[in-house]
Amino acid sequence: MKIIINNENETIKLGLIIAKISSKKNIFCFKGDLGTGKTTLIRAIIKNLTNVKEVLSPTFPILLNYQYNNITIYHYDMYRLDKPEDVWNLDFEEALNNGIVFIEWPEIIEPFLPKSKITITISIINNNTRNIKILAEKDFINQIENYYKSND
Repeated sequence: MKIIINNENETIKLGLIIAKISSKKNIFCFKGDLGTGKTTLIRAIIKNLTNVKEVLSPTFPILLNYQYNNITIYHYDMYRLDKPEDVWNLDFEEALNNGIVFIEWPEIIEPFLPKSKITITISIINNNTRNIKILAEKDFINQIENYYKSND
């Protein structure tokens, strides 16, 4: 599925849609160059799930946690991860089995991820416009498509 986002408000709207259809054991992988809007989209999703006012970037701590009902949200940034095996020192097994997981820069750990993961790739078209490509199971894609159709 491809979506064109023309501004930050549309990114926040997509974040709201994804938050509404997210559930325990969803694993989201966010790919794209620096500055494409990965963190902006994740912030919008987490804010809509948790009502947390400030969602920080986990660039330096690598992992930040948030609570959503009785579910832990794990927000990883793997950009500084030295070797793939280091992910197991970051509550990764617990995250995969019991939480909602958001991973920026997932490439280093992709062999450890299940096929059911949701991959969101963001690329820059111009200063404000982004191309969002979502690879996921059909049901997840259908839910996003239905939301956009019902709100046109």
